Amino acid sequence: MWKNLNKEKKDEYKRMILAFSSLTEMFSQKNNNNNTLLTPIINSKFQETIFQKVFGASAEDISNTSFDVALKEKNKKNQETKYLIGIKTFGFSSNYQKVAQFKAQNDLWSPLINTINKNSLNKTKEQINKINNNIYLTLAKNIAKLRNQRIQSSIANIKGFNIHENDNVEAIYHVLMPSNKNLNSNTNGTAQIHVGETPYTLIDINNLKIIGCTGKSHPSNFEFTDGIHKYKYTSADCQLYMDFDNTNIVKESWNVQYAQNAYDIFAKIAEYADNFNLEIGTNEIIESYSWKITNKNNEVELFSGFNSFYGVGSKSPISQRKRNLDKFKKQFIRELDTITYNKIISYIEHYLFSEAKTKDAKICKATERKKFIDFILQQKNKTLTNETLKLLFRPKNELYIPIPNSFKFHSNYPNFFGDNTLEFDNKKNIITNPANREFNLIFEPSGDSIKAYITQQAGKAIESVKKQTYLGEWILRNVFQLEEYEPLTVTKLNELGINGIRLYKTSQSSDIHISFIWIDSDNPPEDYFV
Repeated sequence: MWKNLNKEKKDEYKRMILAFSSLTEMFSQKNNNNNTLLTPIINSKFQETIFQKVFGASAEDISNTSFDVALKEKNKKNQETKYLIGIKTFGFSSNYQKVAQFKAQNDLWSPLINTINKNSLNKTKEQINKINNNIYLTLAKNIAKLRNQRIQSSIANIKGFNIHENDNVEAIYHVLMPSNKNLNSNTNGTAQIHVGETPYTLIDINNLKIIGCTGKSHPSNFEFTDGIHKYKYTSADCQLYMDFDNTNIVKESWNVQYAQNAYDIFAKIAEYADNFNLEIGTNEIIESYSWKITNKNNEVELFSGFNSFYGVGSKSPISQRKRNLDKFKKQFIRELDTITYNKIISYIEHYLFSEAKTKDAKICKATERKKFIDFILQQKNKTLTNETLKLLFRPKNELYIPIPNSFKFHSNYPNFFGDNTLEFDNKKNIITNPANREFNLIFEPSGDSIKAYITQQAGKAIESVKKQTYLGEWILRNVFQLEEYEPLTVTKLNELGINGIRLYKTSQSSDIHISFIWIDSDNPPEDYFV
């Protein structure tokens, strides 16, 4: 990526980073009377902000494993590449850096950790590695699976709705590594910042090799590699670290000149601060709202919203259901033995024409459906499976984005989705007006758009125009990494590090922008809506 970025922009980025680092003495708490060369200081948030400003990147901050910024760049042939970028800054001498955390899996993986620790009592490091190798490998595969799902979800986010085979999407770590040592030795040298770049890759699960524990005193902390990167997992904090191989990823190095009058510079800033406009960017967010995907019980609604397809009641009229069943009967009457055929038809008839009105009844019906599908899968007939799923489920990509407490939202912010988007009568029921309820939904960071509108009772749903499945295919398969007919759960959200949505408008247009985010319940964002 670095070599493909605009030279003038890279020079400006360098200028701004070096300007900050030139003030290192103002941030150093160490006594420098021994004339030891200070290591340049870089503030990570400053680095991210400057990268966004200079290169026109969009900010991304989904969770502790998310990409930090996204950038679209065209080469000399006008070919566009979409970059997902993890931005990091760390000392040049420290290779291992945290890249993911899996707290939600702590209970699930604890039996493996306990077995490792039990196996390792009074053992040498070599014995520990030998006896635990298969357990290390099992745990590494679990870690890799979740890590890959999060990366794939983020890559789907940048592609947005218009996913094309020829889309060129690259995931990259861009790192700045300050140092006061010579590049290839540990001796004092020149204060420098090394620009590094390494692929932000999926972990190759099929090529995993266990290196071993980091030490016999902590046997559940172990290292492994996939042939691309080397990783370290620490069980106490459920964190995954990656070896950035610092020396071998350097693209260029910048010499840092420390300001001799750093205090005076800060004094000038203080003097004129009131006259500064510190706002970054011209496309200002003017209205923003975020909320959790889960309900007040910290559950994902099982039969509506993102799981609309999972509903146990058909929307089709009875006459259409009868026609669908008759077609199914004719299709399979000669393919199946009489006992199997009658069992299948009997269940489907009961399912299609029985009602489940309460939540408990719906859950019971869904449980029975799952058992029946397991029976269908045992027949090992792909056509039978596909046609059965079509009968027992709503369209597999059916979905709407729920707006929590929608009446309150539309009452408080009646013009967010458009001027006078919704009107209320005396009974506080929405008077539908489709023309006023349509808007452009812009996916961030890709910038792709889709026509969407507000619908359902009290305006509780955002759906894509014409077909609900337009939104569903992208969100269910790509953002949430779900298999067909697999419901979204809290477990899946925790695995991906996504549990919320942000909708916002900018000063440039009335379009609605959407991004999937992580919301910390103990420290919710300022735009949090409940």
